[in-house]
Amino acid sequence: MLMARLEAFVIRCVEPARLAPFYAAALGLPIDPGDAAAITTGTLGADEAVLLGRRDHLHGWLIRGEPSPTVSPGVHLDIRLDDPHEREALLRLGATHRWFGPDRRWEVLADPEGNLLCVFPPATS
Repeated sequence: MLMARLEAFVIRCVEPARLAPFYAAALGLPIDPGDAAAITTGTLGADEAVLLGRRDHLHGWLIRGEPSPTVSPGVHLDIRLDDPHEREALLRLGATHRWFGPDRRWEVLADPEGNLLCVFPPATS
């Protein structure tokens, strides 16, 4: 049995600076302070990525990449909510409802750039 753990992930998107606040809030991974400052001042370079979290813990990179009909979507995450109200928070952050899974066991949302993510309700005991 493979004993692996996720250390990092990459999200390909058109505008990393615009999408970073959405994923920082949705995943609870703060934007790196240097990247946050560059976003605020508008000095994030056209080819620069945005770091979410810390490199010595679970972290993610938002990298610039144009959508392509021949390349798979930039990301697909499954997110388990801790609280039912978190769904509404994702919608306020710019997510949009797309459809529900079978028996409404999950919901498919799109992030502000249209990447799909599945949202699962809080686990029951």
